[in-house]
Amino acid sequence: MCHGYEGPLAALDRESGAQENAFGDRDPFLILSKNDGKESYKDGDQSEDLSVEYECSSDESDDMMDVTVDESEADIINVNGFEKLITDLTIEDIWGLVFDIESQLVCNKAGERHWKHLKRDNRQREHRAITRVNCRARIRFIRHYGTGKWKVSVFESEHNHPLYPPKYRHLITANRVLNEADKTQANSLQACGVKTCHIMGSMVFQKCGYDKVGFTSKDLHNHISKTRRGKVKDGDAFAALAYLLSKADSDSLFLEKFTLKDGRLDNLVWADGASVVDYECFSDVLAFDTTYKKNLYNKPLVIFSGTKHHGQTTIFGCALLSDERFKTFKWALKEFLEIMLRKLSGGVVTDRDRAMREAILEVFPGIPHRLCAWHLHRNAIQNIKNKHFLDDFNVLLYGQFTVQIFEERWSEIISKYGLAENEWVQGIYNDKMKWATAYLREHFFGRIRTISQCEEIHSLLKNYVDSKTSLLEFMHKFSEVLRHYRNNHLTADFETFYKFPVLTTCLENVEKQAAKLYTRNIFKLVKDEIEAAGALNVTECPNSG
Repeated sequence: MCHGYEGPLAALDRESGAQENAFGDRDPFLILSKNDGKESYKDGDQSEDLSVEYECSSDESDDMMDVTVDESEADIINVNGFEKLITDLTIEDIWGLVFDIESQLVCNKAGERHWKHLKRDNRQREHRAITRVNCRARIRFIRHYGTGKWKVSVFESEHNHPLYPPKYRHLITANRVLNEADKTQANSLQACGVKTCHIMGSMVFQKCGYDKVGFTSKDLHNHISKTRRGKVKDGDAFAALAYLLSKADSDSLFLEKFTLKDGRLDNLVWADGASVVDYECFSDVLAFDTTYKKNLYNKPLVIFSGTKHHGQTTIFGCALLSDERFKTFKWALKEFLEIMLRKLSGGVVTDRDRAMREAILEVFPGIPHRLCAWHLHRNAIQNIKNKHFLDDFNVLLYGQFTVQIFEERWSEIISKYGLAENEWVQGIYNDKMKWATAYLREHFFGRIRTISQCEEIHSLLKNYVDSKTSLLEFMHKFSEVLRHYRNNHLTADFETFYKFPVLTTCLENVEKQAAKLYTRNIFKLVKDEIEAAGALNVTECPNSG
């Protein structure tokens, strides 16, 4: 049994039962007293000094120091103004024999900031607020080496500052800590693209209040930043390349190509084995653009994508480039083809970037090239401030016409709006072989008129990537995007292989055959054609002679 004073350290002697509130039933406000002209602050319930003869047996003292101090930490901090700063000191006699061990808890305002930090002339950041005021309040324990008994050797109860009211207890530094469960949950959510502020909100909701979480938003931000820095401690580019090389160990088809400049990573292209297999099967159309740059280094991101047999987007590869020059695009396209075993695509869909177009002509010679209709429409809005022209232009952009009808209608529109001398109109007409359906109808583009696949991928990437994302983080999060799309493909396969659609048209035999031949997503398009055909009436035409 512990014996001696039963006062402010009573919390240390509780082994079971419900713990009282940090202030119990006592008045949480403090008594201000004068001592030799100096102000001091005490616990409002403290009426006597702690006896230094307070002792515990060896077994109970171990429980007190190792267990009960942790459980009662909040009580000690808030009632007596102490933080759990336990320092072990070994005391030796003149012959070097160990006979005593000391541990102590000091006030969370102990110590003070050195004057040299306050007088620094070259400071770039704003001063942190002063929290240490050289408070001398402390509790010191000593355990005799021979008997194994602990006793309180020093107890200085007076503080030179007011103590915190209980409503602030969760903001005290000594009370704030992310335990391993919190860290694991935060890291998992952050890896899934959840923003730090939303992670904090989720934890607050789970624990029913900010005062129950155990840390602040700033603590969470600091932890995530520290985790990011720890992952790239050997250099971001080096860590990213090491990550890609590690994937190659478990994926024999995984390949990456990169260039260095002045010892730094300059350009990078990579694709995994599943992407290589997809390109082998679905390389009829290749779409890519370079408009996404939301990463730490502002590098242009090129995503090579296409369409699978379900009509879904599939990703063939990715590139991070140093710039958007012809030479750089040419390198990226050539290395991509090397990864894909030099198999050319059946058609290419891109934006209207001139350097990219020139690179495509050299690396993909003779391959049909289609300009993204969405980009053309956006450029038309920027260059021609006439809504009626935009409506007529969209008819030519998306409509199914013969070459002759297209040329006639184009001439009518130019004459109608007086745009014969407009530079943008002249340029877009010169590119008609790359966007007008009248000139592209003989080529297969898998229903792709726009690079919406890339826009769709970019929209998904925004959930994972921001301007602070490092190269290594981008690699990890791009892998998450790949998993997202491949799970969609797996789901579509399941729907096709193990579910059969209900036949509803009047041409049941034709519809049944189509359901067996096509994937479910494509069958829905074919079914629309079957329904339209079923609505036709067959009539006999009279012989005109």
